[in-house]
Amino acid sequence: MAESETASIQERISMFDEKMISAQRAARSENWREFKKIFEVDRMRLLDPLDLFGNTAIHIATHSDNPNLLQELLEMLPRQERWRAMRMGNCVNNTLLHEIIFCTTVDMAGVVFKLEKELQEEVESYDPLVEVRNDSGESPLFRAAKLGKLKMLKYMANHVVGDIRSHFVRFDRCSILHACILGQFFDVAIWLLRLDGSLAQHKDMDGFTCLQLLANMPLIFRSQTQSSMGAVKNLVYYLLPDEGYEIDDDYDEKGEEEEESVVFRLRTDLESGPLDEAKQPAFSRINYAIWKILAKEFNGIGHIWQKKKQHKLAECLAELLVQKDFSWQISFHSNFQPLIVLPILSSKLDRIKEIQLMKEKRQLVEIAHSRISKPLLKESISKASHFKNYTPLLMAAGSGIVEIVEKIIDMNPEAISHVSQDEHNVLHMAVKHRQLKIFNLIKRNSAFKSLIHRITEEGRTLLHQVARMEFYKEQRLPGVAFQLQDELRWYERVRRIIPPHYLMHCDKDGLTANDVLEMEHQDMHKEAKCWIKETAQSCSTVAVLVATVVFAAAYTIPGGSENGRPVFFGSRVFLFFTVTDVVALVSSLASVVMFLSILTSPFELWDFYKSLPRKLNLGFALLFFSLVCTMLAFSATVLLTIQLENTEWTSVLFYCAGFLPVAIFAWMQFPLYKTVQKLVRRLYNGVKQVVANYIDQLFQKT
Repeated sequence: MAESETASIQERISMFDEKMISAQRAARSENWREFKKIFEVDRMRLLDPLDLFGNTAIHIATHSDNPNLLQELLEMLPRQERWRAMRMGNCVNNTLLHEIIFCTTVDMAGVVFKLEKELQEEVESYDPLVEVRNDSGESPLFRAAKLGKLKMLKYMANHVVGDIRSHFVRFDRCSILHACILGQFFDVAIWLLRLDGSLAQHKDMDGFTCLQLLANMPLIFRSQTQSSMGAVKNLVYYLLPDEGYEIDDDYDEKGEEEEESVVFRLRTDLESGPLDEAKQPAFSRINYAIWKILAKEFNGIGHIWQKKKQHKLAECLAELLVQKDFSWQISFHSNFQPLIVLPILSSKLDRIKEIQLMKEKRQLVEIAHSRISKPLLKESISKASHFKNYTPLLMAAGSGIVEIVEKIIDMNPEAISHVSQDEHNVLHMAVKHRQLKIFNLIKRNSAFKSLIHRITEEGRTLLHQVARMEFYKEQRLPGVAFQLQDELRWYERVRRIIPPHYLMHCDKDGLTANDVLEMEHQDMHKEAKCWIKETAQSCSTVAVLVATVVFAAAYTIPGGSENGRPVFFGSRVFLFFTVTDVVALVSSLASVVMFLSILTSPFELWDFYKSLPRKLNLGFALLFFSLVCTMLAFSATVLLTIQLENTEWTSVLFYCAGFLPVAIFAWMQFPLYKTVQKLVRRLYNGVKQVVANYIDQLFQKT
């Protein structure tokens, strides 16, 4: 046993001899001259494995990106061995042409094609190198597309002798377009789609088309990344030029690439419309050049620009795929829409017990399903995936991709009426996944009223869908209480649009939407109670402390008093101190009252809709205002006490020092600021709508 272990260790150590190790060092240090000299002595060693992946020295030479080196190494071998070297595969059967796709210059592939043409006369029957597939069934053409090498892909495509479509699918039925989309190489995907439009209809082994795949990738679209970028990044994103997103046109033997690139740019300039050469072309070029310099100097700008380019290309690809998508035409409209199912009359306490029993029953069913045999489990999973295999329209609605939903509805207005096999429409998907942008988009459509009456196969109305937390994702909100408030807002938003009698409708479990809401949000309700209690207690302690400080400051007057009259009574700074101190005391005591009113509230579920969050926000606002006034009173006190001659710069200095804690307090982003931001946005939208209605009325009168 020990001897065999020793032998295996020696085998592992002696895998590479000194010559091969020297060649490895030369390749790692990119000393290609030394690399070539090593194999000039023993040329047949060029066919031996040089690394752990089975790559030969010929494969490794592709890393040099030097066509002359590759040609010289191949020409060292005899003609018959040269043919073998070009076709030799590594551990996954990647040939020389598979590895060349990483090169930046297409001349590397040109060397191989040239030598192959010279040697093909000596071989009776052979498959061209560009047709050879690796263990995954990928040709060099497929591999170049999968890794986003558009320039090399175009070059190899021009050297395909037979039908190029034979390169578009590998052994696992994944198409070349699927691979590009998964790798997020959208410029390559656009080029391929123009080459062969039938790729848009191809389905992979999971039954997904390319548009379905794209509909499950929300982060590559602008509509899903705008909120997470921040104000400064969004401003830079907006100011970046809208042109310059054409696909790479560095190489095309036919000389037609320049025209195709211009067409791409005209079609994909979705924000600013088609480019017009007469509209300040010089300004556009200067603007583009300036931003290009800034992007090179600042990595942040370059990253944002790259993201904008990705968004533009993804949007253009989505538009091309939508033009070839007709899956929405297959709609499963049920001939029988059930009437509402009324709940059994019972007391509130009995109903709560029923809900609890229903929840426990559901948990037991889930445990039982997890213990079933593997064949039955596979069958249930495949059945579930069959019913969940929605069209791109419904998938995009669930993912919140406004661009895809908008393009499908614009190109095919009747697509909005599409219903899935389990009786879900686009509005159900938007509500179930809490996609507000999609909800508002559909709400503006004239078909909105016809969508709200749909009841799913499981007997769920829109209100049941929004009451469930099956697809809930935690929002970027500062606390659990505000997350619960957001859920209740969603429920109320949907309740306003559905028919009133749907409030009494029961699903297949015998639960109304309100029952589902209470049952599903029970844990969140408990967490929200604890969070808002702890927050109110902590903030009330701070407010009492501030009130104590400013109350004591009112009796310890700066500079003291003479015969009951303050020494600095006639000073404007003293008047400022008095006002800020009184305001700080009043606002801090008012915030204490607000926090105490929270602690004495009943904490019912619907108290978190308006009452409790409003009190908490008002308490935060008063506490923040009291801290600001306290800092101002402190700065005024310091100025009165020191009495420096040059008061201009000292006043500024002390006020800045006094505002430092306030700035830190504001930087923590309390819920107040989020609420104020939303309130301002609502007021703006309301005023905008009123002005628009007023203008419409004026036009109608005229």
